[in-house]
Amino acid sequence: MSGTGSGWQFGMSGVDLFFIISGFIMCHITAEREASARVFLWARVKRIIPLYWTLSLIALVVFLVSPKMVNSSGGVTTIINSFTLIPDGKKFLIQNGWTLSYEFLFYLLFAAVLWLPRSLRFGSVVIALCGLVAIGAIWQPANATLKFATGPLLLEFVMGIGAYVYIRQPRHYLTIDAGLVLAGVAILTESFWAFNVQNRVLFYGLPYAMIFAGFVSLEPIIRRGRNSWATRALETIGEASYSIYLFHPFALSVLGIVVKKLHIQNIPPFSVAVMVSGSLVAGYACYIFVERNISRILMNLSGRRLITSADLT
Repeated sequence: MSGTGSGWQFGMSGVDLFFIISGFIMCHITAEREASARVFLWARVKRIIPLYWTLSLIALVVFLVSPKMVNSSGGVTTIINSFTLIPDGKKFLIQNGWTLSYEFLFYLLFAAVLWLPRSLRFGSVVIALCGLVAIGAIWQPANATLKFATGPLLLEFVMGIGAYVYIRQPRHYLTIDAGLVLAGVAILTESFWAFNVQNRVLFYGLPYAMIFAGFVSLEPIIRRGRNSWATRALETIGEASYSIYLFHPFALSVLGIVVKKLHIQNIPPFSVAVMVSGSLVAGYACYIFVERNISRILMNLSGRRLITSADLT
């Protein structure tokens, strides 16, 4: 929410939840069906890259016309690496593209263990991720790519794997599941207005993992309200989640101007409401008019069913 002028930093923590959910989903889809490393990686590429490259091309056009409109916060923008997703310390054309670099590193590690028995896969990935973080902490590489590949954010994928293992337990207790959610919310509340969170894995990742594990475990209870408008709205947002995630930097650039025109940039409740709701609407439009059409093209080329955000990444 950099365009609000409020100094609010909590919105950045959505990335931490994104990594945790990804860790959970990779466990879920590989536990339910067998797939070779090649098939697994190709499925991830088809799911992630087409929309990302499409929006990156749009951002490239904007960058060539008016460089200051892309990554207006400053720094050097790399064009080639924006498409290869290889981090080198420079900024991508799409601000949150760096998170996909972490995603594909995680996918590569996951693909590397698919030849192992199922009972050993998750543990092997956890060891690999923790090992990379340990190497980074001890070695502290100066090279931007190596520093990125050994960063502590990798531990949030571990949290996602841990959440999966917890959720898959055959027996759950309402008090424990609800307690996880409440405890996670309590921890997040402490850092809600923080300006400089030094350890986002601890202050954002851990509570998000607790909330996610507890909330998903409560699904049988939540499912009773499946026909409510709130549930339907959440399902709609879930279907469009990838478009919302990738497109929101574009939306925020425009909404930041709108907020200033309305002179509400120093009124956080109003400015945040405008920017969040506007980003959701814009992201959903991207899903309807861009992502779904790309998916249809891919479906026609491959002869397979439509790929949507419901096919969890």
